Amino acid sequence: MSVDELRAGLSRIAATVVPDEDPYGRFLRHARRRRRRRRLASFGAVLAAVLAATLAGPGLLGTAGPGRTVDDMTVHGHPVDSAWTWRLIDSPARGNLAGDTRFLAELTGRLRSTDRVSVAPELSTVKVLWADDSTGLRSVVLAYHSDTAAALVSFRAAAGTPPRDLVRGGTMEANLPAEPFVALDVSHDEHRRLLGLAPAGCTLAYDRSGRLTGAVYRRWKPAPGGDHLMVEHTLARGWWRVECDGRLRQAGPLQPHGWRVDTSWRRPPGVRPDPARADWPTVRGADVTYRNLVDLSALVGASPPEVRWAGRLDGDEAVLAGTSGRDSPLVLQVGAGGDGLVALAPAGQAGPDTPRADQPGQGRLPLVATGVTAAYDVAAVRVPAVVDGYPVLTDRLLVVPRRSAVRVEAVADGRVRATGPVRDGAALLTLPLGARVTLRAVDGTGGVVGSGVLREPARGERLFNEPLVRDW
Repeated sequence: MSVDELRAGLSRIAATVVPDEDPYGRFLRHARRRRRRRRLASFGAVLAAVLAATLAGPGLLGTAGPGRTVDDMTVHGHPVDSAWTWRLIDSPARGNLAGDTRFLAELTGRLRSTDRVSVAPELSTVKVLWADDSTGLRSVVLAYHSDTAAALVSFRAAAGTPPRDLVRGGTMEANLPAEPFVALDVSHDEHRRLLGLAPAGCTLAYDRSGRLTGAVYRRWKPAPGGDHLMVEHTLARGWWRVECDGRLRQAGPLQPHGWRVDTSWRRPPGVRPDPARADWPTVRGADVTYRNLVDLSALVGASPPEVRWAGRLDGDEAVLAGTSGRDSPLVLQVGAGGDGLVALAPAGQAGPDTPRADQPGQGRLPLVATGVTAAYDVAAVRVPAVVDGYPVLTDRLLVVPRRSAVRVEAVADGRVRATGPVRDGAALLTLPLGARVTLRAVDGTGGVVGSGVLREPARGERLFNEPLVRDW
């Protein structure tokens, strides 16, 4: 099947190939799974202490909805070695209930006597970080800590819920790691909210309308609260950034994430399957992946994707999705299935949110990489792979030129640094990440039929070449 046929087919199904109604919910579920895995990983190390302290239960924590209970919930804490985390914990409480000393005193008093959650004795100090009910939702975030460890506990219920009912029946998450910047899902029933908390004195800003002009350009707006921000899920597209003492400390998507993205295409109700399209799961999945990641980054003006290239990489079906214009977001998906792993950084530079690709029972998952077109007729994106159990960006660069090209060259300072033949519509070059080169497509006569500058960070995590910052 030719690329032209794939493009034509994709245009026919464009009306039916759409993400689920709530792509954010999937990211939140992945974030919760990541937290559960983190708690499982740390459980073995603290089991002896938990048993010695005669705390009930195995120390595995989850969430509880209204009217439900979760048995044997133990807050055992996580080691804290960052001065910035302590600065967050020591910050004054935020939210419109932060000054309600009667409410806070009753709440913390009931937490000490509740049988719903058991706190390790060494976490003897409790600190209220957030208490608010200004949005129809009553949400409270507390930090239990010792001198060396801490854990967060979050309660949510309807606005006006008294402390007794909040503790007994509210939505709860417990034993969450304390970090310098905390991004939490504080939803309850129909009230769906995200909360960002930075240390006191830091400046939190956000943007929901990024534009690609060679790089992602954003107009940052300061958070109304200065060092904290609560947003509705429906508005949680875009990025936020945290600056402390004049230095950028963290930047990334508003939406909490685990860097798994749903790559599955789901046929809308009433649409009958077409046998002619049945062998296109990767094409359809790449379309969904593209839309979800573009939506997550709030890249405005991005057109619906088309197939820029389809073929095989490392034995798997692969599809490059993007638009034909300059400064187009690009998504390369290798393999088909459910949860795809987004490769964000070179080997050895995986961040704390990067999921492992070798979890027991999950099988071989699709890999995803992002990039930006080098020119109108030159699309280039790094090939993802699994190294040491993590999805990473490699030194292999997939370049898709116009159809008349027979060779692609990477040129710098008048010298060809790498070259590769065009086979099945694409060339593979071996180039270190961050190489400053011009990609040049050459036809059979030696004429240049397309060129563009490769722009990408040399190090660190990135999404559509926009750096993900974590520098605490």
